Amino acid sequence: MKLHELKPSPGSHHKAKRVGRGPGSGHGKTATRGQKGQRARTSVNLPKTFEGGQTRLTMRTPKLRGFHNRWTKRFAVLNLTRLNRFEDGAEIQPESLLEAGLVKDVGAGIKVLGTGDLKRKLVIHAHQFSAEARRKIEAAGGTAAVIEVPAPIRPKTKRAKNQPKPVPPVTVEKEAPEAEAAPATGSKKAKAEQSPKGEKGDRREKGEKSGKGQAESASGTEDSGKPDKGKKKS
Repeated sequence: MKLHELKPSPGSHHKAKRVGRGPGSGHGKTATRGQKGQRARTSVNLPKTFEGGQTRLTMRTPKLRGFHNRWTKRFAVLNLTRLNRFEDGAEIQPESLLEAGLVKDVGAGIKVLGTGDLKRKLVIHAHQFSAEARRKIEAAGGTAAVIEVPAPIRPKTKRAKNQPKPVPPVTVEKEAPEAEAAPATGSKKAKAEQSPKGEKGDRREKGEKSGKGQAESASGTEDSGKPDKGKKKS
């Protein structure tokens, strides 16, 4: 075998298509491009996703649709089979799971699922347990301890309902001062306090006086030249 005798494997290379050589070239008169049209021109540079002008598949596929809950809690899932590496009687905390590499991120909490069998007697501290996982842990003689996390207090908005109300500050009432000195018996204040009906009597007298004055002004006097209307002349 010499260098000039090396050849590519059959079928791996093809001859380049020679365009515009007539019917004798083996590619027809129009060189397999058809008669006129967009792809018959020399300046055709269309993307692979071009579909003749209709909406492309990449544009028709739905993107970012649907409802996305901002407050979704994502738990770190852990199966029971992965807890068999711990020693019998060990107490498992979220920190120990992170150190062992069983959980990468705690997130909203750790949830233990009942996949597989547990062969160790363990005290597992997690935020949630499935019913099957709790049953298997207790059947193996272990304990499923739930870590209670208080709900976060968010700022009150129109949509944020059922939020804990802020506790108002406790106000300490001051003791009332000693009774003030009683006013003198001869003063006006003392008389007013002793006789609460005095003000009403004064108001009535003033009202009667004002009523009489209005009546006198309305009716003509004897000295006036104009007699009262509606009265007969004497």
